[in-house]
Amino acid sequence: MVQLKFTDFEAYAKAVAGVDGDIRVIGPDRGGWTLDVLDAGELNAMLGREGAPVLYSGTNHAGRYGAYISLPGSDACMQGQQATDDQFIWYAPGSDVHGYTRRPSRFIGLDLDGTAVVRRAREVAGLFEEHIERTYPVVVGRSEIAPIIGMVTRALAVHRETPAVFDSASVRVAFSGQVIHALLRCLVLHNAGAVRRVRGRPAVPRNEVIRRSVDHIQRSIRGEAALGDLLLSAGTSQRSLSRAFDEVFGMGPQQYYMLERLHVVRKALREAAPGDTVTSICTRFGVWDQGRFAGMYHRTFGLRPSAELAAALGGAKSARRTR
Repeated sequence: MVQLKFTDFEAYAKAVAGVDGDIRVIGPDRGGWTLDVLDAGELNAMLGREGAPVLYSGTNHAGRYGAYISLPGSDACMQGQQATDDQFIWYAPGSDVHGYTRRPSRFIGLDLDGTAVVRRAREVAGLFEEHIERTYPVVVGRSEIAPIIGMVTRALAVHRETPAVFDSASVRVAFSGQVIHALLRCLVLHNAGAVRRVRGRPAVPRNEVIRRSVDHIQRSIRGEAALGDLLLSAGTSQRSLSRAFDEVFGMGPQQYYMLERLHVVRKALREAAPGDTVTSICTRFGVWDQGRFAGMYHRTFGLRPSAELAAALGGAKSARRTR
């Protein structure tokens, strides 16, 4: 879905995903109501811009979690709490949504599939139900919130410019998994003293941790799994996983994933057939932020993906001429 533009706030309110409710204008309406919406399967991401100060009142959908992030320059109060850029408001399914803004404001709204959140929270993050089944501000600092804002705004920009990128199931799995994992990480940080510690679980040998992890990483690159579920597959703690990768590969699991995906895409570019494009190959392996990926590719291999593809297709064309 491309950016939606509204002439009145009522149509705008109806388009907001995950919440049944009303918006009441409480100040001058200057227009310019816009909403970017990206449906990534387990996640609906929204970037909203309001045309006036408003009052919110509604209910979060059953079976859906939500997160509200107030963007810099806004002035919002949600659930009786001043919304700042070092936190987000976490909404449990069926919870009331109340708030207001003092000026036309911008926000990121995240509407999350309940099954995906519960599974990852219990099995990966180790959060108790009391941490995900209530509505509260999650205060973790700008350094944790800024990457979520950046990831969502980049994805929405890519979706506006090249909507077909998110037609790929692997891209939707990659993006939704990354966002849900980032939100759960913040819940863990906010509730650090109360997170469940799994006791009595037998230690997994390092070689087995690496084997399981590498297999999961390969499946996530193919779009068959979410990278955020890596701990679940490895059967160990974040600390143990990071230590195992550092000892075996000299880098962390996230860096290993990025490097492995670079090489998988490079191989596909070099084996490209007529009709293949950089976009079609990258989306096959869950790459949705292709501008950023191209920069990483250039730093690693010394040329852009487009140049790699052109060389491969040019070589294939010459070979056909020779034959």
